[in-house]
Amino acid sequence: MRVLVTGSEGFLGKHVSAVLKTKGHQVVGLDSAPTADIVADITRVLPVMELDAIVHLAAVASPNICTANPELAFSVNVLGTQQVLRLALESGAKKFVFSSSAHVYGVGPKYLPTDEYHPLFLQNTYTTTKILGEQLCQLFYDNHGLSYTVLRLFNAYGPGQGLGYFIPDMLAKARTGEIILKGGKTTKDWVYVDDVARAFVLAVETPYVGVMNIGSGREMRLEGIACAIAAYTGAKVHWVDGGDVTRMRADWSRAKGILGWEPTMKLEDGLRAVCSDAKARSLVA
Repeated sequence: MRVLVTGSEGFLGKHVSAVLKTKGHQVVGLDSAPTADIVADITRVLPVMELDAIVHLAAVASPNICTANPELAFSVNVLGTQQVLRLALESGAKKFVFSSSAHVYGVGPKYLPTDEYHPLFLQNTYTTTKILGEQLCQLFYDNHGLSYTVLRLFNAYGPGQGLGYFIPDMLAKARTGEIILKGGKTTKDWVYVDDVARAFVLAVETPYVGVMNIGSGREMRLEGIACAIAAYTGAKVHWVDGGDVTRMRADWSRAKGILGWEPTMKLEDGLRAVCSDAKARSLVA
């Protein structure tokens, strides 16, 4: 299959593209970065090409940036998604895979583990744009028959992830020799990037239309992550009281039943890989 990956030069885009290639798919990368196969702004008219599928990853993915600049968030995450969906139709693509977020359930959700039947919550600008993106996928399916699969990602992590996410931020603090952590009792569901990338490839190949969670089904406190990083790097951890305590844990049984997908990387091994990579690149001592 000839698959277009938007956001191909990003953290997740690079991993998804690599796995698609190992499965024998022809990958065309689209990104605003000059290293992409196609350099383009997804909020503008996109070049039509022959395609079998699109994996749409390009987005303003930081909730904080979305809150600070809602115009940018709606332009990229909503208008941009509509533009890429239109490109799918014009290019003859038969499958559209959209990257969404478990934050659409709220942080934290009403029950754990959280399945796809959980009500959606317009918590902030970021989650609102993701819900609208999902609804656009449904609209193009209803009106044009474009098959889609939405993957609601829990906390993806792995080597090479940029700042602005918890694990890279903790590694940056560890480099100073001290990690100061607030709200350490909060839990997240961490899923390794290679497992996430594999889910996207399976989603490209499935006829399933709808949404599914991609997570590990395991909670880990933020303080546990910080302590693991501190133990590896030799940094010290200091706790600061305050902050709301929330919990996240995925029910990923739908992905297993439909895609045959399940997470394979243990959190302890994944953290070790992230820390080893950071040390190899001199990002930590």
